[in-house]
Amino acid sequence: MEFYSTTDVGKKRKNNEDAFINYNSDDFDLFIVADGMGGYSAGEIASNMAVNIIKDYIVKNFDKENIFDLIAESVRDANDAILQKSLKNEECRGMGTTIVIAIIVDDCLYFSNVGDSRIYLYSEDNFRQISKDHSYVQELLDIGAITEEDAKFYPKNLVTSAVGIENTYKININKIPLSPNDNILLCTDGLTDLIDDIDIEDVLQNKYEAKESCEILQYMANSTGGYDNITITIIKY
Repeated sequence: MEFYSTTDVGKKRKNNEDAFINYNSDDFDLFIVADGMGGYSAGEIASNMAVNIIKDYIVKNFDKENIFDLIAESVRDANDAILQKSLKNEECRGMGTTIVIAIIVDDCLYFSNVGDSRIYLYSEDNFRQISKDHSYVQELLDIGAITEEDAKFYPKNLVTSAVGIENTYKININKIPLSPNDNILLCTDGLTDLIDDIDIEDVLQNKYEAKESCEILQYMANSTGGYDNITITIIKY
C-alpha cells in the first residue's frame, strides 16, 4: 500500500485550520482529515485536537470485531474534549471541526464523516464519493429541492453537523470491500469546492504515484482560487 498526505494554507487564508494524521500498524491502517472552524486560531486547535484524540482512542482500543462502535466512540471522545475546551476558554468559544476517517482492515475500508470533508473511491474506472456531506446543500438535494447542477451555485460552507460545537451531532459510518489497485481520497472542501469531481477523477485515472497526485490536486485548487485551506490524503491500495 502506498499513501501520501499534503496540506496547504491556500491563497487567501492566513492560518491553516486543516489537520491530518496517518497511522499504520500490522493490524490496521488509519487515516484522518479534519477542517477546523472558529475565530482566531480556534479552528486550528479543534482540528488538531480531533485528529489526535481520535487516533489515540482507536490505537488504544482497537478491536477488529467492533470497528463501527470504535469509530463512534472515538468521535464522541473528541467531541466532548473540544466542546469542554471551548466552554472553558473564551478564545476557543464556538470552535469545531469536520472529520473524515478511513480504517483499512483485512481488505475492507471502514469510513466515517461528520460535516462536509469527503472520502472518494476510485475502483476499476469507477469514481464516486462514498461519504455523504452534512450540509445545507446536501439537505436540499435529499428532498429534491435542487439538482446536482443547481448545487454548484449554492453556498458551500454551511455545514449541518460538526465535531465540538454541541453535545449532539450527525455521524455517518459505513464499510465497503477493497480490491487491488483501488484509490482512496480523503479531502477537505478546500479541494472539492474548487475542483469538479470529473477533474479529480482524471488525476486518479492517470496512475500517478500518491505524492504526485496529491501535489497536482493541490496545485489545481490553488490555481482555481485557493480561497480555503487544502488537505488531501491519497491511499493506493
